[in-house]
Amino acid sequence: MKLTLTKLFGLSVLWLALSIGCFADPPANELLSSGRVNDVLSALNSHEDGLSLNLLSRAYFAMERWDDAVRFGEKAVRVEPSNSNYHLWLARAYGRKAEDSSPLSAAGSARKAKNEFERAVQLDPSNVAARVDLAEYYTEAPAIMGGGLDKARAQAAQVESYDKGMARLILARIAIKTHDLPGADSQFHAAIKESANPADMWLELAAFYRQQGRLDDMQNAVRSALLQPGKRSASYFDAGNELFLGSRDFPTAVQYVQKYLASGALVESAPAFRAHYLMGQLDEKMGAKQAAAAEYQASLKLASGFVPAQKALSRVQ
Repeated sequence: MKLTLTKLFGLSVLWLALSIGCFADPPANELLSSGRVNDVLSALNSHEDGLSLNLLSRAYFAMERWDDAVRFGEKAVRVEPSNSNYHLWLARAYGRKAEDSSPLSAAGSARKAKNEFERAVQLDPSNVAARVDLAEYYTEAPAIMGGGLDKARAQAAQVESYDKGMARLILARIAIKTHDLPGADSQFHAAIKESANPADMWLELAAFYRQQGRLDDMQNAVRSALLQPGKRSASYFDAGNELFLGSRDFPTAVQYVQKYLASGALVESAPAFRAHYLMGQLDEKMGAKQAAAAEYQASLKLASGFVPAQKALSRVQ
């Protein structure tokens, strides 16, 4: 049976933003945040400390090289087994590996992901990112794989004491799983009201509307997100990505991504090489193959091992 845990194990900017930057040294973290993955690999490849190994795992994660992300993630937790965030990143790597594996091997990787999420929460009960990801696993995974909606609700109850908006978001995911779409809509709006970062929640609502085929509502939610004061710079990247995924208003999506790249406030959850890749996808959709090729080349200049950009460049040349 194919596991369907894409929302959990995808490159969700909101989830990644919760656990980035609190444990990385500034120079290496700056390289990763700017999307200069080639430089990260060159600078850290011979290092064996937990921090460097974790950064390498995250660099490979960003490039969707799941085996390498797992390998370095496993090394990081062996060196520092008490670091909650290292277990969280290893869990994410296992999860994405599960998605891209055959059903038999996927089951094993998914169980490892569950164990690592649970270990991350055990080591640091206040790790909201780990609890949110664990709740998503419980929501999406079948019971035979350790899933369960009651377990997810229990995580929401725990998260509420730290972040009411994130707790509402967990409940929205549960409502979607139970096909209670009006309930999900209500929980998303409650998350917006209670979150310290309402722009993020507006973008989560936009994704929900897109998945339901409510594309006008999706666009309105994107606009509402970008009207929020104090929004993260990555909100523009997320907004452009939502329009791309919804096949709506590609020129505006390009403007959003360009604004993010020009902001000077790049973050690991939306690295520059992925922003250039998204720009290439948008240009390609609009029939501008030469411009798309230039963006894919810009992506590969920063992350030469990023296979999706390699394939895309071959397609448009």
